Amino acid sequence: MLRRHPLLLLLAATAPVVLACSGTDLGRTINEVVPAVREIDREYATEKVQCDTPIQTAPPKGCAIREISCGDQVEGNNKFGEKHFGDEFYVSKFCGVQKNHYDDATEAIYLLSVPSNVQADVVLTSDCADLDIASISVPPDATNRCPTISHSVQVCEMDQGRDGGSVRITTVDRSETHFVVVDGKDGQTGNFRLRVDCRNYR
Repeated sequence: MLRRHPLLLLLAATAPVVLACSGTDLGRTINEVVPAVREIDREYATEKVQCDTPIQTAPPKGCAIREISCGDQVEGNNKFGEKHFGDEFYVSKFCGVQKNHYDDATEAIYLLSVPSNVQADVVLTSDCADLDIASISVPPDATNRCPTISHSVQVCEMDQGRDGGSVRITTVDRSETHFVVVDGKDGQTGNFRLRVDCRNYR
């Protein structure tokens, strides 16, 4: 008689995933399951950000601290940034609907160029403070200055959930340039980690 393993229940961020495993090669099954769970829950098995010592972050050059690209992972602290964006900007550009006193916090801003026909998920891990992430599209020739309320912004996305989150940038026939912003609710600052996961989708 074939031996059967008990049901393996994995709790993901969005919904429970139940897998029934049979046979004796459970190890191979686990190796196949873990990447799938990471796709559902991007914080699965993610090392926590250390909070004891502020991570020194370079001052911005123009608007952004530095350029990042697909596959990059960076750590920093928004306390070393400047104040460019606040509640009125985020609401007026339809980035987010909640006013969380972002005017009181400094931001860490990165410049991200996403190639054409690519889906980029920018994931913020924020164990040390309640930080949020936003992506603001900018023309390629306007990357030296931060947009203001008077500037036109075609696309702005923001995750205002607690303690991190993610934004998704999907390009079609042309590459896109975005400012990726780490901002704090109610003036909060702290260490964080940013990861850029990309895949071609056509």
